[in-house]
Amino acid sequence: MAEKLRVVFDCNVLLQAAARQQSVAASCLTLAEKGLVQLFVSKEILLEIEDVLNRPEVRACFPNLSDEIAGAFIERLRNFSDFVSNVPRTFRYLRDEDDEAYINLAARVGADFIVSRDRDLLSLMTGYGEDCKEFRQRFRTLKVIQPGDLLEEIKE
Repeated sequence: MAEKLRVVFDCNVLLQAAARQQSVAASCLTLAEKGLVQLFVSKEILLEIEDVLNRPEVRACFPNLSDEIAGAFIERLRNFSDFVSNVPRTFRYLRDEDDEAYINLAARVGADFIVSRDRDLLSLMTGYGEDCKEFRQRFRTLKVIQPGDLLEEIKE
């Protein structure tokens, strides 16, 4: 049996999964919940998604996102994700330092993919800046992909 893909979802993917149960992001989360991929989270990531889910401007965009749904989502995420407590800062991403938590977690666990719709993260695969070049040189097997691409990977 092949090893499960090791993945890290960024905050936008987690937000979309929480707010829209019929979304591609929610389908990706279901892969993790069913044990078809191994999802990793850290304290930083859990704190960020909890903060984002409770922001008034986010709630205004997603009126169905209640306190109960947000709380249940965080609890659900904790139940089936692998929590990593020690995530050293091994990569500095000057373009968007908020994205470092995802990159460093992925590096720490030897993830196959960071699943994201964030342009700054996605640009690591094709960008020309020094950060992008360093990322591709240091993490040759780590790819940043969109949620739909993860679903395609699992189909194959």
